[in-house]
Amino acid sequence: MILLWIQHLLVALLLLQKCDCAQIIGGREAVPHSRPYMAILQTKGHSCGGTLIKNDWVLTAAHCIVNKSTDVLLGVHSRSSLNRYVQKFKVSKWIKKKPAYNDKTKDNDIQLVKLCGKAKLSDSCQNCPAKAVSLLPLPKTFTDVKAGTVCEAAGWGTTSNSVDLFSDKLMEVSLKVIDIADCNNMWSSEIQITKNMMCTCESHEKKGPCRGDSGGPLICNKVFRGIVSFGAAKCGTPNIPSVYTFLNKGYIEWIKDVTKKKKI
Repeated sequence: MILLWIQHLLVALLLLQKCDCAQIIGGREAVPHSRPYMAILQTKGHSCGGTLIKNDWVLTAAHCIVNKSTDVLLGVHSRSSLNRYVQKFKVSKWIKKKPAYNDKTKDNDIQLVKLCGKAKLSDSCQNCPAKAVSLLPLPKTFTDVKAGTVCEAAGWGTTSNSVDLFSDKLMEVSLKVIDIADCNNMWSSEIQITKNMMCTCESHEKKGPCRGDSGGPLICNKVFRGIVSFGAAKCGTPNIPSVYTFLNKGYIEWIKDVTKKKKI
């Protein structure tokens, strides 16, 4: 038994040595609570990111699994050290845009999640020493994000292609937007890039969101412009674009319509 335990320990150590531990793939640890709108959606065996857009609504990707057992955590920096800033909610409703998301086309990868309760926002909390929980405003402009614009994605997703292990700390990464036509050419053999999508891509660096970062925000010039959707099988592979749901006018109108309704 002792020999078997030692063998398992050696295998684990070898795996850790192989891990490039680039975090979120080529990123860096975020300053604690610098992104107070970030949410974690945890369903048994599944984890996604999300964005708090109202005190009882989170915006995420449609391919993220959400049901009555889902836990939504706000105010988190370290998953292993949940402090007094963390707020935890169950889910009352989850709503997808019609026509429903299709895993083959990847279109309409957007989902609204209603919390069972209302988050306490740091802006209105006199006893909150840190701005741990607040909203991220929806965009007010819908023009395409110009190619070359540097945007930021964030999440607690897988930190390496070699080891399927989520990051304990919130990570962030800077990425360059590419032209939608170029993105479509690069993905054309597998999928059509639609007007509901936008893309980032790096030519030389291994950078990008990964498994578990889905549903998190893409922020360009401090404006919420996209939702992490899909990318290369090996996350952050140079010259393979990461793709996001683009928060265009149609989506914003749908979000406002759903979240304003008193009964759904």
